[in-house]
Amino acid sequence: MSLQIQIEKNLRNMNFLESTPYEKYDLTNQLKKEDKFVVRQGDLIVTNYYINFSRQKGLGKAILDYDGVEYKGILNFAHSHTVIPLQNETILIHPEHGITIIPENIKLLEFYTFSDARD
Repeated sequence: MSLQIQIEKNLRNMNFLESTPYEKYDLTNQLKKEDKFVVRQGDLIVTNYYINFSRQKGLGKAILDYDGVEYKGILNFAHSHTVIPLQNETILIHPEHGITIIPENIKLLEFYTFSDARD
């Protein structure tokens, strides 16, 4: 992919404000407030609803590094996922799985991982 970016730079066809070496998934116009959804980015699973009996389904709660009171700044999960909480959306970044924009405040989301996850 970096060769393609270099070619586009040379041809001056690249919008530098929107370019990224990652795949980008913007779900802003794809999800409605009433929709239930599950977003999986590697071993991190994000939903806008609580999964009952998650342990029996092989899932555990994903622990993000925050102060326990309020999500502030950039958060991490498993030293591989970056979670950026914004006012009306949450952005997930992973070096292999790209960037995912979820149009929901982080306080309305649930985070899970596979019980035996290794990233």
